[in-house]
Amino acid sequence: MKKIIALLLLFVTIGFTNVFADTISVRVTSSKPIYKTVTVRNSYDYYKDVEVQVPYNCGVTTVNRNTIGLDTIIGTVAGVVIGNQIGHGNGRVVAKVAGGVGGAYIANQMRTNNSQTCYRTEIVQKKFTDYQYEEIPKIVAYKNCGYLGDRRICKKTKRKQRYIYLNY
Repeated sequence: MKKIIALLLLFVTIGFTNVFADTISVRVTSSKPIYKTVTVRNSYDYYKDVEVQVPYNCGVTTVNRNTIGLDTIIGTVAGVVIGNQIGHGNGRVVAKVAGGVGGAYIANQMRTNNSQTCYRTEIVQKKFTDYQYEEIPKIVAYKNCGYLGDRRICKKTKRKQRYIYLNY
């Protein structure tokens, strides 16, 4: 507990000495900017002709859905086999019939209109973005200088100052 109180007293006395420290103001006679070279990226857009492949429907082949083909027979048999696995007792017959009809329908629907997709080449203008890099000087601080008697005093600050303040 005594150590904590001693530390608090130490911090308080340091704080009071800074508050009551004497401050001298020196009039600034010259302020010179301090530069740093920075790289700036500038973007610009340009357009260029580009070849692209455009899809289009170049023909349709129709399929006659009214015929019974090998695919319909295979679908019917597969539906009956699956229906036989699902049904039990008298429901097995209903499941076989439903499976056969469902399999035939699905197989017949798989004969879709086959359309071919063709591609044609078109020339279009496409927008591109590119960048130019430029190095420019940027002011990052100021060196403010003044005289205290015959002694020159300088201080670096973010802005130009009219006075430099010194604590002692």
